[in-house]
Amino acid sequence: MIPIFRKIRKKMADENRPFKYMRYAIGEIVLVVIGILIALQINNWNESQRARSEEKALLQNLREDLQSASSQSEDFIAEEQQLINRLILALGIQPAGQQVAEEYFSDNLFIAMIWDFESNVPVINSYTEIKNTGNASLIRSREIRQKFTSLELKINNLNTIVRDRLTVQQIRIDDIAEDDINLVRFTKGPVTQLDVSIDGEPKNNYSEILKRPRVRNLLAIKLLLTEDVLIFRTELQKEIDLILELIEKEIERF
Repeated sequence: MIPIFRKIRKKMADENRPFKYMRYAIGEIVLVVIGILIALQINNWNESQRARSEEKALLQNLREDLQSASSQSEDFIAEEQQLINRLILALGIQPAGQQVAEEYFSDNLFIAMIWDFESNVPVINSYTEIKNTGNASLIRSREIRQKFTSLELKINNLNTIVRDRLTVQQIRIDDIAEDDINLVRFTKGPVTQLDVSIDGEPKNNYSEILKRPRVRNLLAIKLLLTEDVLIFRTELQKEIDLILELIEKEIERF
């Protein structure tokens, strides 16, 4: 198309050299400018399409990681709630006021109550990668970017409270296993593979053990810390689910 225009303008310019040649030159300049603008437009469109494609892939990876994190979080919350229920029952402070049946406690159940706790926190690898590579700007939604900042804060807060509980567990709660129960009995059970006999070992009287003020206070400390952890985990779960909803809506726009 451009060569044809050039031939026409050249022919017109040849008929009246000075004036028409100037028109021919101006026409050439206009054609060059139009060509550059079209090329820039095409290049910008290609860049925009590539950015959109990268954003979609990024959001899909985030969605996959967040779905996994949400599932993990639900499991962690269930485990925290189970531990809370056990501690409340052991302390005999359940709302209905029921007394703990003596047969409720076995060696394995008691050791699980004093030793078990969930120390893991959901991990969102794709978000960490996005931060490290500086690709957060590819996410056009300002709301999603802001929510990830809030999510990171909640993960950091959860990590802190989980570490605090671990520290208290190691410094104080483990004392119950050392000072108040016959731990030798725990060498044989479903969680060990030791070929041992504990027939001669005295049984633990958990009803009496749970009457000791020091034991009760230590378990109450663990109960309060676990309740704090549960609150932080629940807040994190809500944040994860909210971001998932926003990402799903954003992906639907592609």
